[in-house]
Amino acid sequence: MLLILVFIALAIVTGYALSLRSRTAAQVTAISSTAMPVETDRPLRTAQPAMPSPAPTVEPLIAVEADDGNNPGDTEEPFWSDGVLFLNDTYRSPDVSVTLTVKEDSELFNKKLIYYVADVHVSDVTLLRTGCNSGSFKRAGHGEFSSIAKRENALVAISGDYCPALIVRNGELFQRKISENDICLLLKNGEMVTMSSNEASINKIMEMDPWQGWQFGPALFDKKGNPIKSFPDVGITVTNPRSCIGYIEPGHYCLVVVDGRQKASRGATLPELAKLMQSLGCKQAYNLDGGASAHFYWKDSTLNHPSGGGRVVADIVYVAYEPYPTSRFYCGKAGLSK
Repeated sequence: MLLILVFIALAIVTGYALSLRSRTAAQVTAISSTAMPVETDRPLRTAQPAMPSPAPTVEPLIAVEADDGNNPGDTEEPFWSDGVLFLNDTYRSPDVSVTLTVKEDSELFNKKLIYYVADVHVSDVTLLRTGCNSGSFKRAGHGEFSSIAKRENALVAISGDYCPALIVRNGELFQRKISENDICLLLKNGEMVTMSSNEASINKIMEMDPWQGWQFGPALFDKKGNPIKSFPDVGITVTNPRSCIGYIEPGHYCLVVVDGRQKASRGATLPELAKLMQSLGCKQAYNLDGGASAHFYWKDSTLNHPSGGGRVVADIVYVAYEPYPTSRFYCGKAGLSK
């Protein structure tokens, strides 16, 4: 009798355990079926690593579209973002490529130096322009640097040559007088050439078909494209803030400003500036109005620290966002589009 009771008890316990297991499995199934669905349409948000400002490059740094397999022979084609700024300190459009570098250097010349470089590619030389305070080079006047840059809607700008004598601006000759200073010409084919005043005449200059002509200087490279190591005018060779335009190839230029007269940045002598421009890959370079006039404008404000807070200027050299609708001059293989 006792054995019968033991078997009955075991049967009851086993039945209860099986019933409990069945209910638990049913609850898990119910929970799984009512869980929130995964949002597969929403892009995953991942942390983006910080990117350093890219250094000036010989070729344009442009975004590259991945090959989707539909066009196997057409990979690595550039694509654009309708002129929207992307990457760090970089602007791209079908006609303009500008990369900004701000560098703090204590080794190049064994002293503290801060300089600003705009590495510029343009498809059309008319994108590299000049502007003045009054809006007309017939009466340039003087005004605040950033005000001129904003009125001209400049992407990037540096100080010009103070409109001293020879003035070819945006393809038009405004003065026929040639001073004793070196001359720099940006030609409509995208080339940049320098010459001394005793080599030049107005007829010779205009036969070269210039888009811009400056007379401030001096030129920083010799006829062979080597940086000049000594300059006859001792007064302008001392350490100062500097503004400079450099030439690499047609359509490829750099605009450079060196801060100076400050503890954080002592400035550069002309031989040092020439060496700096060579280090950026320039084949020609030309000194523009410096000292307290040395300004560097990027997108919508002055980026550098002008000596003494800066001073009024007569003109600026700048890169425009859009080419002219007419009177365009394509400038060689460095251009981004044709």
